[in-house]
Amino acid sequence: MTTESPPSKDNSLATCERFMNTVRRACATPEGRATLRQGLADHLDNPWPLYVHLMPAGGIPVREDTPHHALRQAEHPFLLVAALYAVHDAPNPRAGDKPLTVKQPAPAKPWENLGWSLARAARAGMRRETATGLLSHLCELDYEAFMAELPSTVSLLRSSNVPVKWPVLLRDSIRYQRWAPDVRIDWARSYTTPAGSKETSK
Repeated sequence: MTTESPPSKDNSLATCERFMNTVRRACATPEGRATLRQGLADHLDNPWPLYVHLMPAGGIPVREDTPHHALRQAEHPFLLVAALYAVHDAPNPRAGDKPLTVKQPAPAKPWENLGWSLARAARAGMRRETATGLLSHLCELDYEAFMAELPSTVSLLRSSNVPVKWPVLLRDSIRYQRWAPDVRIDWARSYTTPAGSKETSK
């Protein structure tokens, strides 16, 4: 019997980068951005309006061999992260922003995960005990509880102007369904890596 290995983090990050570009295009109209934001307010209980904007903008890149009965669960992390981005970081077309002309952020690094964000929060003024406690709390959650907790965690970070690397957050949310122990270890490594040190590829 063979065991399936987790996907390469670098390869899956490219897919997540492309999806976040899809989300950016979907948020380029006032209606698209408002719909994705409303999805978060509705806790994704009524997700079909999000599909109306995401599918024409590029679609949701779940694996083609995903069984039909598992499709909604596979798409859930994509929808949640899209809605979080729309709430916290998407330019606002109603305010005169032109989202598609706003300079795209530099490609995310694989280690710029929630542990990395919490370490930055601690350096920016959050008590170290608070950041460590929040990381520990997240690492104790199963997938459903983690996804339920994610909006408040992201809100806390963004309200403190701590960056969230959306492709990495999406990658980890997808991986957390099946490889949560690996994701937790990645968070711990990023959290404890001294500022300014370079991550090396393995």
